Amino acid sequence: MNVDVWLVPIRPRPAWVRLLDDAERARWARLAASPAGDVFVTSRALQRLWGAFAVGVPPAEVVVDRSCEHCGDPGHGRPRLAGAPAYSVSHTGSLLLLATASAGLIGADVEAPAAAADPAGLAGVVLSASEHREFSVADPAERTGRLLTAWTRKEAAMKLAGLGLAAAPARVDVRGPLARSDVPGWPREPVHLRSLAVPGGHVAALATTVPVRAVHRRDLALLDAPVTAGRP
Repeated sequence: MNVDVWLVPIRPRPAWVRLLDDAERARWARLAASPAGDVFVTSRALQRLWGAFAVGVPPAEVVVDRSCEHCGDPGHGRPRLAGAPAYSVSHTGSLLLLATASAGLIGADVEAPAAAADPAGLAGVVLSASEHREFSVADPAERTGRLLTAWTRKEAAMKLAGLGLAAAPARVDVRGPLARSDVPGWPREPVHLRSLAVPGGHVAALATTVPVRAVHRRDLALLDAPVTAGRP
């Protein structure tokens, strides 16, 4: 199974605002004066650009289903697009990651080093008992990296499961090549884990229901050319 990955810097992108629907523009307007506005536009517009590329419709016609598969809430589920491969999105304040799978389900997560500013405190919340024991005896110089690796793997797996933080991270064990959990709604299929190399000191991970054979870094120009050229 192949995974395609887009890594997009977060910055103002005025041309992308017109790709959003009315509800998204209204939300962007409330966020526009903050860095969160750039994150929101980058995330929603990139999903529309990729969706248009994947299913062959204009970005404005891309309809992403974000309903929860477990509780039916329309706003916090794993994003899905009819007729397109499974995909997952994650971001820090400066980088957005979109990953797609050629088969099965996928979850992706990226974190900045600052996410583990308090490694000991975060470890007490995020890690399972077994993981915490290993963390506690690790070389102090390695603990931040180990924690960020565990955290991104857990987030990716929980996104794949469609549970997000509704699944307590401490109940998801990611020490091996598979993520394991006893939380209700956890997938019956094996959840495979893979680290993902990203720039700027970030740490990222993928979770998939089909083992990954290859990861391909894709260029934004593949998706953005119609927009930058001024075509609909």
